[in-house]
Amino acid sequence: MRRGALIALACFLAVAAAAALGVWWATRPQTLRVAVVTDSEEHRLLAAVASHLQRERASVRLRLALVPDLAATAAAIDAEATDLAVVRSDIAMPPAAQTMLIMRRSAAVILTPPGSDIDTIPELRGLTIGVLRGPPGGGAANSRLLDRVLAQYDIAPDTTPRATLPLAGASEALQGGKVGALLVVGATSSGLVADTVAAVSHAYGGAAPVFVPIAEAKAIAQRDPGFEATEIVRGAFGGATPKPAEDVATLGVTTRLVAKTSLRDSLVGDLTRLILAARSAVAPLAPSANRIEAPSTDKGEALATHPGAAAYLDGEEETFFEKYSDVFYIGAMLLSVLGSAAAAIMSRMSAKDHIRVETLLARLLEIHRAVRLAPDQSEIDRLEQEADDILAATLESHQVKALDGHNVSALSLALHQVRLAIEDKRRGTRDPSAAGA
Repeated sequence: MRRGALIALACFLAVAAAAALGVWWATRPQTLRVAVVTDSEEHRLLAAVASHLQRERASVRLRLALVPDLAATAAAIDAEATDLAVVRSDIAMPPAAQTMLIMRRSAAVILTPPGSDIDTIPELRGLTIGVLRGPPGGGAANSRLLDRVLAQYDIAPDTTPRATLPLAGASEALQGGKVGALLVVGATSSGLVADTVAAVSHAYGGAAPVFVPIAEAKAIAQRDPGFEATEIVRGAFGGATPKPAEDVATLGVTTRLVAKTSLRDSLVGDLTRLILAARSAVAPLAPSANRIEAPSTDKGEALATHPGAAAYLDGEEETFFEKYSDVFYIGAMLLSVLGSAAAAIMSRMSAKDHIRVETLLARLLEIHRAVRLAPDQSEIDRLEQEADDILAATLESHQVKALDGHNVSALSLALHQVRLAIEDKRRGTRDPSAAGA
């Protein structure tokens, strides 16, 4: 019985260890690789988020993979070099990924000098347009955006020369006539766009530049889902005289954090929750955290949202038992297998004990018969010694605990009969007349 208890305990400990291993495996921190452009606004933001998640011992962690431009981020996730990527909707949306979060919305802002008569896109024909660089690789991306806008108005790209400019030289180039207009793409609330408007206004003595609307932005966005129609609201850039003086229609793009479609839904949902919850904590280090927003979860969206993010945003996340049902199922199967194995082992041991008892009883019966036929005292002594050895073996602790009441009674009776037979034989050996009687 003691051996059986030890085996049962060992099986229980094995199941407990397997269950603990399964829970650890299912709940261990997951580290996801994210491709982001070096020295970009999103680089600083995600570095702050990664530090926050590490500090808070979150269930999902981030490891940044730095790339030279926005085209490379999409290529990284398509090549499965990363799990996540920061992409711009008009440059390259990787087919193997879906939107998790919108990091920011950007507007295409086209400016001409204060007092300029050029206030429509067709009037830009023949002018040199200064395209502000923005993040690494942003100048080329913004130039392609301009091509798309000009194509809407049947303006050939070669009729509008380009000059890629840094912020520091943009207002001087406009004031000196090197360029006739400026294009800057970014969030209108702060950053490059606001700085450009302020620089141009300052260069012209505080006068507001002319904001050229992209009146057909809705038509462009309808044909190309990488774009969206948006507005620069009246007074977006402040000033005693609101800049702009009225709402301006323009074209917008989104910078998105996308996740591989093959990633587990629960993992993407957890990361979505963690990043949204971390916005206020990382905003002092990366103010752009306040621009992070949830994407649309409508089924008909051209840029689809990852099912894991959609489940969290719609409040349809899996419960704990749904999430780890596989672990519980495997654990139950393992418990059943180990229980069956333990029962089989105990049954086999019980059978061995039963066989051993039967063997001992058979030998005692043989000794009982042999005593009656023993020719001399030495043979009787040998048979008695063997019976004593059987008694000593039976009284060992593990053997006694393995015997049930019936076995003990049978062995006791057999030993008693052997003792009686030995005493009778000895009396007959000492007194021949008694033996003859």
